[in-house]
Amino acid sequence: MPKKIGLKTTERIYLEIEKSRINREKSKLVLDKSLMLYFTFMVVGIIGFAFSFIDSFLLNVLVVCGIIVLVVGTIPYVVITQKEEKRIDEFLKRLE
Repeated sequence: MPKKIGLKTTERIYLEIEKSRINREKSKLVLDKSLMLYFTFMVVGIIGFAFSFIDSFLLNVLVVCGIIVLVVGTIPYVVITQKEEKRIDEFLKRLE
Protein backbone atom coordinates (compact mmCIF):
# COMPACT_ATOMS: atom_id res chain seq x y z
CA MET A 1 0.00 0.00 0.00
CA PRO A 2 1.54 3.36 -1.00
CA LYS A 3 2.38 5.91 1.65
CA LYS A 4 0.23 8.99 1.91
CA ILE A 5 2.16 12.19 1.61
CA GLY A 6 1.35 14.53 4.46
CA LEU A 7 1.00 18.10 3.30
CA LYS A 8 1.26 20.98 5.67
CA THR A 9 -1.83 23.07 6.12
CA THR A 10 -0.33 26.07 4.35
CA GLU A 11 0.76 23.97 1.37
CA ARG A 12 -2.71 22.50 1.13
CA ILE A 13 -4.23 25.99 1.21
CA TYR A 14 -1.88 27.16 -1.56
CA LEU A 15 -2.86 24.18 -3.70
CA GLU A 16 -6.55 24.83 -3.10
CA ILE A 17 -6.10 28.49 -4.06
CA GLU A 18 -4.23 27.53 -7.22
CA LYS A 19 -6.94 25.04 -8.16
CA SER A 20 -9.64 27.65 -7.67
CA ARG A 21 -7.60 30.15 -9.71
CA ILE A 22 -7.46 27.67 -12.60
CA ASN A 23 -11.22 27.09 -12.40
CA ARG A 24 -11.83 30.84 -12.36
CA GLU A 25 -9.63 31.33 -15.42
CA LYS A 26 -11.52 28.61 -17.30
CA SER A 27 -14.87 30.19 -16.48
CA LYS A 28 -13.47 33.60 -17.40
CA LEU A 29 -12.54 32.26 -20.84
CA VAL A 30 -16.11 31.03 -21.30
CA LEU A 31 -17.42 34.43 -20.23
CA ASP A 32 -15.09 36.22 -22.67
CA LYS A 33 -16.15 34.00 -25.57
CA SER A 34 -19.82 34.45 -24.76
CA LEU A 35 -19.39 38.25 -24.66
CA MET A 36 -17.64 38.15 -28.01
CA LEU A 37 -20.42 36.01 -29.50
CA TYR A 38 -23.09 38.30 -28.01
CA PHE A 39 -21.56 41.41 -29.55
CA THR A 40 -21.11 39.57 -32.86
CA PHE A 41 -24.82 38.72 -32.90
CA MET A 42 -25.69 42.33 -32.12
CA VAL A 43 -23.40 43.82 -34.78
CA VAL A 44 -24.55 41.36 -37.45
CA GLY A 45 -28.18 41.99 -36.52
CA ILE A 46 -27.90 45.78 -36.55
CA ILE A 47 -25.87 45.97 -39.76
CA GLY A 48 -28.04 43.39 -41.49
CA PHE A 49 -31.23 45.18 -40.48
CA ALA A 50 -29.87 48.63 -41.37
CA PHE A 51 -28.93 47.51 -44.89
CA SER A 52 -32.09 45.38 -45.31
CA PHE A 53 -30.26 42.05 -45.46
CA ILE A 54 -32.45 40.63 -42.68
CA ASP A 55 -36.00 41.32 -41.61
CA SER A 56 -37.27 42.26 -38.14
CA PHE A 57 -38.07 38.64 -37.20
CA LEU A 58 -34.50 37.50 -37.82
CA LEU A 59 -33.21 40.54 -35.94
CA ASN A 60 -35.34 39.54 -32.96
CA VAL A 61 -34.05 35.96 -33.18
CA LEU A 62 -30.45 37.22 -33.20
CA VAL A 63 -31.08 39.46 -30.20
CA VAL A 64 -32.72 36.65 -28.21
CA CYS A 65 -29.95 34.19 -29.13
CA GLY A 66 -27.34 36.76 -28.11
CA ILE A 67 -28.99 37.25 -24.72
CA ILE A 68 -29.22 33.47 -24.18
CA VAL A 69 -25.53 33.07 -25.04
CA LEU A 70 -24.64 35.87 -22.64
CA VAL A 71 -26.64 34.32 -19.78
CA VAL A 72 -25.25 30.83 -20.40
CA GLY A 73 -21.69 32.23 -20.44
CA THR A 74 -22.20 34.28 -17.27
CA ILE A 75 -23.64 31.53 -15.07
CA PRO A 76 -20.42 29.43 -14.72
CA TYR A 77 -18.39 32.50 -13.78
CA VAL A 78 -20.87 33.55 -11.09
CA VAL A 79 -21.11 30.02 -9.65
CA ILE A 80 -17.34 29.54 -9.47
CA THR A 81 -16.83 32.99 -7.94
CA GLN A 82 -19.37 32.23 -5.22
CA LYS A 83 -17.70 28.89 -4.46
CA GLU A 84 -14.34 30.65 -4.16
CA GLU A 85 -15.76 33.20 -1.75
CA LYS A 86 -17.13 30.42 0.46
CA ARG A 87 -13.82 28.56 0.34
CA ILE A 88 -11.85 31.68 1.29
CA ASP A 89 -14.24 32.35 4.16
CA GLU A 90 -13.65 28.79 5.41
CA PHE A 91 -9.87 29.29 5.21
CA LEU A 92 -10.13 32.51 7.17
CA LYS A 93 -12.24 30.83 9.83
CA ARG A 94 -9.60 28.07 10.17
CA LEU A 95 -6.88 30.64 10.70
CA GLU A 96 -8.73 32.48 13.46
